[in-house]
Amino acid sequence: ASETNIVEATPDPNRRITAIVLDDSGSMGSDIDAAKQAVVEALASMAAKDRVAVIALNAGVVLPFTTVTDAPALLQQALAPIRDGGNTPLTGALRKAQALLEEEASAVRGFGSFRVIVTTDGAANDGVALNEAVENLARTTPIQIATIGIGIQGGHVLRRSDLGTFVDVANVSALKDALQAAIAENADFNAITNFIDPEG
Repeated sequence: ASETNIVEATPDPNRRITAIVLDDSGSMGSDIDAAKQAVVEALASMAAKDRVAVIALNAGVVLPFTTVTDAPALLQQALAPIRDGGNTPLTGALRKAQALLEEEASAVRGFGSFRVIVTTDGAANDGVALNEAVENLARTTPIQIATIGIGIQGGHVLRRSDLGTFVDVANVSALKDALQAAIAENADFNAITNFIDPEG
């Protein structure tokens, strides 16, 4: 086995495993390019051994989990075809993020901190389902949720201090700094510390 594989297989409680959800809905408009760039630049806040995946609301999994060392080059290429268009199906993206994180947790035997960072510029078009999905995630996994709302005024399904953190930014130009802050933050939000087997 190569040295890389050995490193990845070694349980490390300090490794951060982060899924980033990118809003590629139609309302993003010309901001989508700045948002994509913010996601790429945010990788600089991660340690080389950390792992990252990127999921777009409409395009689906853009980058499966990979090491931060390999991610920048792969991500630039993977994000290139992503355009704004479609609705804001946050539930599907959150469930995909959870499934990917659970696979990663299984591979590293649960060692590390698991996070999903959601970027969105509007209300979900599936708010009831999203509420159920986020409650399920908080109740059955140690995954921490951070949401960055871009120009959102007022309420949002993910604006719940009991389930995660929610940060407001005025526009997409502030997204990079907000993403880097979310990545760097050591989560104090540990509702539970282990993945719960729903059948157990």
